[in-house]
Amino acid sequence: MSSTIEEGLSHRDSLLEVEYDVARREAERRELARDVEAQHERLHTLRAIVLEELTKQRRVAMPRWPSGPKVVASLVDEDDWWNKMLGRNRAA
Repeated sequence: MSSTIEEGLSHRDSLLEVEYDVARREAERRELARDVEAQHERLHTLRAIVLEELTKQRRVAMPRWPSGPKVVASLVDEDDWWNKMLGRNRAA
């Protein structure tokens, strides 16, 4: 009879330990979730700052098309070049 009582106590103690472990793990999970959320917020803020700085740098630098695309005269007449490459002489 005493062994049954002792087993009951040890079983109850182990259940209390398990409940304590579960509560401790849940508290650790909540703390970890708060840490991850805080890191996520810091990362989001840092990303916004970096994007803002890059945008400022781009505005300060010369715009992509300051006065629209510039048409530059070709250094070689394309028709002459193709005729030379294809071995055609200008008969006309």
